[in-house]
Amino acid sequence: MDSYVEDHLHWRMMEPGDMEELARLRHQIEAFDDTMITTVEGLLFHDGATLDGGHCVGGWDNYGSLMAYGWNIVHADQDHARVTLAGGVHPTHRYLSIGRKLFDWQVARGIEWRDAERPGMDLWLGCYVEGTQAGLHHMLKGLGFQEERHFIDMQRPLDVVPVPRMVDGVSFVAFDDANSEEVHQLHHLCFGSDAEHDHWESSLSRVRPDWSWVAINGKGAVGYVLSGEDDAAAVDGVVEGWTQRIGVHPAYRRQGIASALLERTMESMAHSQCRGAGIGVDTDDTGVPEMLRDPLGYEDRDSVLLMSKTIPGTKSVR
Repeated sequence: MDSYVEDHLHWRMMEPGDMEELARLRHQIEAFDDTMITTVEGLLFHDGATLDGGHCVGGWDNYGSLMAYGWNIVHADQDHARVTLAGGVHPTHRYLSIGRKLFDWQVARGIEWRDAERPGMDLWLGCYVEGTQAGLHHMLKGLGFQEERHFIDMQRPLDVVPVPRMVDGVSFVAFDDANSEEVHQLHHLCFGSDAEHDHWESSLSRVRPDWSWVAINGKGAVGYVLSGEDDAAAVDGVVEGWTQRIGVHPAYRRQGIASALLERTMESMAHSQCRGAGIGVDTDDTGVPEMLRDPLGYEDRDSVLLMSKTIPGTKSVR
């Protein structure tokens, strides 16, 4: 595919030797926008994305400085055609329609790749949008992209905490070594195949049992919440709590168990003189963050939205 995108910059396909310059541009964008997007993209890059294969285009100004890039991160799954669209434009070159034309190039490149490497398959295109990027969100909606998944960091102060509620037929006990394996199996039940590579044992090193709880009924564990210290707050010398995992057995949901677990966690953290409690939300259910906001009192700290669009294949695949 031709590397030309538009007239303001000089465009060419990026190569592995451009990685350092690309990293510099991405850090400049991150610092200017105070954004998390490059962090999210970094997780994708760890899956083996490279600057070869004609999937990344860059635009340089007349002084030879990289000012924009568009990177199509192709997923390795041979049974599907999935591409995540990443990119950015230096603040000095915004409002010239570069970003929109760059995005159009990426979509066209994704279709071209699908037709060559996954002929006939539906093409899934995904793009991460930060909560503050209203313009990008509006553009994607106009292009037919839909909200697929929400990633939200939420936080609340612990100067006043709710009295932990009771749930009929359910008792709450501290998490410990004795119930760890049962909770692990419940975790798999709650999240299915997504929990297969959960690094359970290593993750427990970050859990504080005195801030973690298990919900029990007559048949065993039906819910759990595992919490530890907030690493981001610790950098500033502040002790704050962070809920790492929470789950409720599918047959026992919508009974207030998750809220009861979190309320006990808040109370435990407050007893340890924590200033605040945080939780990371990864969900396709918009009702989950709403439940955390009211009545539990969490507020959004940072949010990223995955938006996606499927472009149908040209023929059925057998």
